Amino acid sequence: MSNVIPALADINIPPHVKVQITDSFESLMSEIGRRTMMGYAGESFFGSAFLQGSRLQFTTAMPIQKMIEVSKTDRSRKKDTVLEVTEHSNRPQEPTHGKHLRNYLLNTACTGDKFILPAFTFNYGVGLDDNAPDATLILFANTDDGTNAWPGILLLPQGAKLDTTDGAHRRSQIDDILTGGKASDDQKDALRRNAVDVKIVFESSRSDSHQDFADCGKAKAIPKSMVTTFDVRDQRNQRSRELVKNSPFLAAYVDATASNVNLSSKSRMIWSMSAIRMFVAHIVDHHPDTNLTEAQQTAGAEDFLAALVRHLPQLKALDKARGERPPTVTTGSLRDLKGGDVSLRGVGMAVFARAFLYCKEEDIDYDVMAANLATIDWHLLACERGDLPNGPTFAAELQKNAQPIWAHLLVIGENRYRVSSSSNDADAAWEKILGRLFGESRQAA
Repeated sequence: MSNVIPALADINIPPHVKVQITDSFESLMSEIGRRTMMGYAGESFFGSAFLQGSRLQFTTAMPIQKMIEVSKTDRSRKKDTVLEVTEHSNRPQEPTHGKHLRNYLLNTACTGDKFILPAFTFNYGVGLDDNAPDATLILFANTDDGTNAWPGILLLPQGAKLDTTDGAHRRSQIDDILTGGKASDDQKDALRRNAVDVKIVFESSRSDSHQDFADCGKAKAIPKSMVTTFDVRDQRNQRSRELVKNSPFLAAYVDATASNVNLSSKSRMIWSMSAIRMFVAHIVDHHPDTNLTEAQQTAGAEDFLAALVRHLPQLKALDKARGERPPTVTTGSLRDLKGGDVSLRGVGMAVFARAFLYCKEEDIDYDVMAANLATIDWHLLACERGDLPNGPTFAAELQKNAQPIWAHLLVIGENRYRVSSSSNDADAAWEKILGRLFGESRQAA
């Protein structure tokens, strides 16, 4: 067998993937027969190898049961940090999405009805150590025909597992139906009678595999915070991710899995990745020098946020609590005080972005700005939420007890309220803060 195809010369193939070339179909089948006679214990898959995006990939079809046996999923967990998320392949389980997929399979595939599933995308190459088995790809190709797609056979050795890049929810629901006790034997047998199409990307870079997940996720939106974490082709996403990774405080307190800008009141995390991206985006969109790169426009953001942690009491307390077991304070306990702490919400990060830009424009030291911001009462109300009466007087009492700086952020409903995170409301809050902190110096200027 030959080992040289010009089209593969510049392709980076992971060390645990071996490529062999044959220009004879008889030789191809002979190699498979030889391995079978020698007691090859792995799996053989017929399909097509091809080049896409400067990488070698392989597409095939597998019986559903076989797909489960040769693959695995590696999920992050809800409320994981950026560092934790980037060590896993897939997003956390989404119960609602999983339930919809399960019901679809039970009502179609498990009854023998027509159905269709998107192709699964697997990876072989990420996270493999020196003891991992080698997969062999035998290509039926002429070394000088200039093609970029070839018939072939993938030999997957015993013990090798394909890592799920896209299709983790589909795979988990299929596995649960086949191994769980809720589906009948007839339903399981009907499901097993089907096969699925599979793409395998031979890629050893975890970051590039994450990008594959983000690219696949554009069809079914993954949580915005995870898009920010994984989709680093977007420069603002990349800078947001760098900002979190470069800050121990942010690395501990930024939720990389959240779907919304704001987190639940009891979350141990402070901000979502979407809020960090909002911080970066505001600076880039409003920086006075549009000729600078986004990295240059946001230079110093790590130092500015570190100054905030040193001076704002609530952030300082949470920074201290990072090293305590159990912690003396939690984000949830601070977030709920006096109607809610604005600094611990998405709009707080939006205000910080405006403060950072003001430091740049007016040449103000970050610690000076942070010390000034520490004099602001970041609580929404002058009383606790539980002190407000329910009923017809709720709105009036809420407005009466609202802190003047934040009163316009309140969106009031019947016996409840929420806090707006809109850009216009953040602008209005910042103008009030500027007036309070720098009113005289601004008028003099």
